[in-house]
Amino acid sequence: MDHKVDEIACVLLQKMGDSNEFIQKAADRSLGIMVVNVTSARAMTALMASGVQHRNVLVRKCAAKHLLTVVEQIRAEKLLSGRRHNTELLVCSLVKLAQDRHQDTR
Repeated sequence: MDHKVDEIACVLLQKMGDSNEFIQKAADRSLGIMVVNVTSARAMTALMASGVQHRNVLVRKCAAKHLLTVVEQIRAEKLLSGRRHNTELLVCSLVKLAQDRHQDTR
Protein backbone atom coordinates (compact mmCIF):
# COMPACT_ATOMS: atom_id res chain seq x y z
CA MET A 1 0.00 0.00 0.00
CA ASP A 2 3.00 2.31 0.40
CA HIS A 3 3.08 3.25 -3.28
CA LYS A 4 -0.54 4.47 -3.13
CA VAL A 5 -0.30 6.47 0.13
CA ASP A 6 -0.15 9.88 -1.56
CA GLU A 7 -3.27 9.24 -3.63
CA ILE A 8 -5.19 7.67 -0.75
CA ALA A 9 -4.35 10.47 1.67
CA CYS A 10 -5.35 13.09 -0.89
CA VAL A 11 -8.74 11.45 -1.53
CA LEU A 12 -9.50 10.83 2.14
CA LEU A 13 -8.53 14.35 3.15
CA GLN A 14 -10.68 15.73 0.34
CA LYS A 15 -13.62 13.71 1.71
CA MET A 16 -13.08 15.41 5.07
CA GLY A 17 -13.74 18.77 3.48
CA ASP A 18 -16.67 18.16 1.19
CA SER A 19 -18.78 15.41 2.75
CA ASN A 20 -21.34 14.85 5.47
CA GLU A 21 -20.41 13.89 9.03
CA PHE A 22 -20.77 10.13 8.47
CA ILE A 23 -18.30 10.15 5.57
CA GLN A 24 -15.96 12.48 7.47
CA LYS A 25 -15.80 10.03 10.38
CA ALA A 26 -15.14 7.13 8.01
CA ALA A 27 -12.41 9.08 6.22
CA ASP A 28 -10.81 10.03 9.55
CA ARG A 29 -10.88 6.42 10.71
CA SER A 30 -9.40 5.28 7.40
CA LEU A 31 -6.58 7.82 7.66
CA GLY A 32 -5.85 6.57 11.18
CA ILE A 33 -5.61 3.00 9.91
CA MET A 34 -3.43 4.12 7.01
CA VAL A 35 -1.01 5.99 9.29
CA VAL A 36 -0.52 2.93 11.49
CA ASN A 37 -0.07 0.46 8.62
CA VAL A 38 2.21 2.23 6.15
CA THR A 39 5.76 3.47 6.40
CA SER A 40 5.83 6.45 8.75
CA ALA A 41 7.92 8.57 6.38
CA ARG A 42 5.46 7.99 3.51
CA ALA A 43 2.47 8.81 5.71
CA MET A 44 4.16 11.98 6.95
CA THR A 45 4.99 13.12 3.42
CA ALA A 46 1.46 12.42 2.17
CA LEU A 47 -0.20 14.28 5.04
CA MET A 48 2.08 17.28 4.67
CA ALA A 49 1.55 17.42 0.91
CA SER A 50 -2.23 17.08 0.94
CA GLY A 51 -3.43 18.47 4.25
CA VAL A 52 -1.26 21.17 5.77
CA GLN A 53 -1.79 23.74 3.01
CA HIS A 54 -5.47 22.92 2.39
CA ARG A 55 -8.03 25.74 2.50
CA ASN A 56 -10.57 23.79 4.54
CA VAL A 57 -10.22 23.91 8.33
CA LEU A 58 -11.48 20.34 8.82
CA VAL A 59 -8.89 19.00 6.41
CA ARG A 60 -6.05 20.83 8.18
CA LYS A 61 -7.34 19.65 11.56
CA CYS A 62 -7.48 16.02 10.41
CA ALA A 63 -4.04 16.23 8.79
CA ALA A 64 -2.58 17.74 11.98
CA LYS A 65 -4.13 15.00 14.11
CA HIS A 66 -2.70 12.20 12.00
CA LEU A 67 0.63 13.98 11.52
CA LEU A 68 0.95 14.06 15.30
CA THR A 69 0.42 10.30 15.37
CA VAL A 70 3.17 9.79 12.80
CA VAL A 71 5.58 12.10 14.62
CA GLU A 72 4.95 10.21 17.87
CA GLN A 73 5.62 6.90 16.09
CA ILE A 74 8.89 8.08 14.57
CA ARG A 75 10.18 9.85 17.72
CA ALA A 76 12.00 13.17 17.81
CA GLU A 77 15.53 11.77 17.73
CA LYS A 78 14.94 9.91 14.49
CA LEU A 79 13.06 12.82 12.91
CA LEU A 80 15.80 15.32 13.63
CA SER A 81 18.61 12.99 12.60
CA GLY A 82 17.16 12.41 9.12
CA ARG A 83 17.82 14.29 5.90
CA ARG A 84 18.02 18.03 6.28
CA HIS A 85 15.42 18.71 3.57
CA ASN A 86 12.87 16.40 5.22
CA THR A 87 13.50 17.92 8.64
CA GLU A 88 13.07 21.45 7.29
CA LEU A 89 9.85 20.49 5.53
CA LEU A 90 8.47 18.94 8.71
CA VAL A 91 9.41 21.92 10.86
CA CYS A 92 7.85 24.35 8.36
CA SER A 93 4.67 22.28 8.29
CA LEU A 94 4.48 22.10 12.07
CA VAL A 95 5.02 25.86 12.39
CA LYS A 96 2.26 26.48 9.86
CA LEU A 97 -0.11 24.22 11.79
CA ALA A 98 0.86 25.84 15.11
CA GLN A 99 -0.03 29.25 13.67
CA ASP A 100 -3.37 28.12 12.24
CA ARG A 101 -6.33 30.29 13.17
CA HIS A 102 -8.43 27.26 14.11
CA GLN A 103 -7.83 26.17 17.70
CA ASP A 104 -8.27 22.43 17.09
CA THR A 105 -5.65 22.49 14.35
CA ARG A 106 -3.14 24.13 16.66
